[in-house]
Amino acid sequence: MIRWMLFSTLAAGLLYGLYTLTLRRDRWLQLNLWYLLVALPFSILVPHLPIPDFFGAASLSVASAENFLVTLAPVEISASSAPQALRLMDVVLNTYLIGLAVCFAWLVFQMVAQAMIVVRLRRKHGVYGEGDGFDIPRRASLILTDDDTAPYSFFNQIVVGTRGLSDEELRCILAHESHHVRQNHSIDLLFARMLCCMAWFNPFVWLMLREIRAVQEFQADAASLGACGREDYLHLLYRQVTGTGYGHITNNFQSINIKKRIVMMNTKKSRFGAWKALAALPVAALLMMVGCKPATSEIVDSEKQAVVEPQATVEPELFDPQTAPEGFIPPEYPDGEKALYKYLAENIHYPEQAKADGIEGKVFVRFIVRDNGDIVNVEVERGIGGGCDEEAMRVIKSMPKWIPATSEGKVVNVQYVIPINFKLQ
Repeated sequence: MIRWMLFSTLAAGLLYGLYTLTLRRDRWLQLNLWYLLVALPFSILVPHLPIPDFFGAASLSVASAENFLVTLAPVEISASSAPQALRLMDVVLNTYLIGLAVCFAWLVFQMVAQAMIVVRLRRKHGVYGEGDGFDIPRRASLILTDDDTAPYSFFNQIVVGTRGLSDEELRCILAHESHHVRQNHSIDLLFARMLCCMAWFNPFVWLMLREIRAVQEFQADAASLGACGREDYLHLLYRQVTGTGYGHITNNFQSINIKKRIVMMNTKKSRFGAWKALAALPVAALLMMVGCKPATSEIVDSEKQAVVEPQATVEPELFDPQTAPEGFIPPEYPDGEKALYKYLAENIHYPEQAKADGIEGKVFVRFIVRDNGDIVNVEVERGIGGGCDEEAMRVIKSMPKWIPATSEGKVVNVQYVIPINFKLQ
């Protein structure tokens, strides 16, 4: 959890920084929007994405040696029936879940409240469509109020207050809001808001959300300029800046700084603007190499090119060196077997759910010590539930590199089974 929070924040910061340096001041608006809509979920999910190993770093291929199964003596993890002190991970997880719940609850409240407002306005003022002489999308509904309600779009609903508006100004506003509807900007914002709730702790995802809103407004401004002319539309924005006459021209989520919008309207596309987005590719590749989980590989006999089924034991026994081929040296945990037992005993914590339910028993964890010492393919061969299986796997996955096994002078992959005995005192 902590690793994901830190790495996703780093990834979002790098991608947001790259955007501000390359694309933010350029008029490649659709490219900017797609960059943000891809960078946002990528920065959140990159620590969980599997990455294939193209260079053999995660390969478990064995050309001339077998894979051996080693079973260690049971490691007993005991706990009293009294609750353990709250661990840091528990505090972090509970804090994250509380923040996630609050953020999603606030989003749902906003969406429901806005929908109820639109429904009330529809009943009070009626609804117009494309066939009523208004230049709006076919699937859109137009609500015209007789007050100075600021215009906004909510999915396919367009709300405009008509007090003090001329026909030309109304046409400009409808062009602006119609573009939001045609481009499904409300859906994009809802998607981005949900991602921000998932990573509510990350300040850079909220900055990306702000940029998404800004780009959407820039796009709607560009559509309005083409529909009603630059002079009329800038005059309407001037009325907004000075506070005279009509209010905001924006969608329902947030008003964007008028100065920035006017500057963007007068900005021309740079010749090489689209190529700037390619700068994100090496950054994304670096983030994947550093943060992605390696894809799980199967053990393959390179001579037969067939998958070698992993061995399993129901009642594991202690490893007997006499059964191994001549010259076989098993892998070794750093500083020996006693250090392994000490590591497991100090790092495995009796799950609170298992203590509450009185769950005891042995969890058999199977894993492979690769020829480079990495621990891979960790899985529960036989579990007892109550969170014990997950806790045992967590600690096994966190083990440091081992000293790899050798057979006849060649490093080999060895499969281990460690029974961990959970027992309440």
